[in-house]
Amino acid sequence: MKKLVVFLSALPWLLATLAYAQSENQAEDEDSQLLPKITTVAELEGLWEVHSIYDKFQPFEVLFPGKKPRLYFDMINQQILGYTGCNNFSIFTHLQGNEIDVMGFLGMTKAWCDGDGEDIFLTLLKSAHTFAISDEGHLTFLCGNLEIMRLEKVDETQDDHPFGPPTMLTFKNPHLLLAN
Repeated sequence: MKKLVVFLSALPWLLATLAYAQSENQAEDEDSQLLPKITTVAELEGLWEVHSIYDKFQPFEVLFPGKKPRLYFDMINQQILGYTGCNNFSIFTHLQGNEIDVMGFLGMTKAWCDGDGEDIFLTLLKSAHTFAISDEGHLTFLCGNLEIMRLEKVDETQDDHPFGPPTMLTFKNPHLLLAN
């Protein structure tokens, strides 16, 4: 009789534990379906333009009335060159899987900027923990499950933005550099 009482008193705990584990697995499945997938980090290479940003107080068009912020991913050096809508900057990043960690700023211009757009953009960029590229080609930065920024790849051939892809110094005869 005592064993039956112990079993019956433990039964609600057992059922609650099983129900919780099942609901947790369903939540993980739903989260994985909501997040876009990325196949390789190399897909980030190139120039991206911000088209939406999380700010519950001001719309995107008010934050960035002129040119939109941009990010150029240099995957070889693991750094991002960017334009805040006002200033140019470069940051050192660590990318692993779909995780991003902004390690620190390498440099930034210091032009005066109207409004709060630059500060909000940089704060959100530093708070991004994961990224993904959707099937439609949109790059999203996430902080937890919250999408904080969405970018689109720039067609560099049709671009008239002041911050285009960085160009490297090239030489017509590079073998002359090695001769000395």
